[in-house]
Amino acid sequence: MGAGFFTLNSVRRAVYWADPAHRDQAPEAWMTLGYIERSHRLPPRSLGPMLGIEHAGHQSLKQIAAARGQDLDSLLAEITAQLAALDPPPSDPR
Repeated sequence: MGAGFFTLNSVRRAVYWADPAHRDQAPEAWMTLGYIERSHRLPPRSLGPMLGIEHAGHQSLKQIAAARGQDLDSLLAEITAQLAALDPPPSDPR
């Protein structure tokens, strides 16, 4: 019974992340750092240190911004800029 649960959960996650709609999503208030890392195919627990955030756990970006005393929009912009720096646009093949 327990093995079936873990197998089903693994399959569910694989199907969810295989959907292109869940890749490279723009950061939103409800997301966690882990969700963004997975969406952008970053190593686990890599985005927090890049942003100077320690021990975010499963907090949403809205909760992280509030805990830091930071405006949510500025945190979203900071994360977006960090993601853009990690994934530069492809070069022009001309």
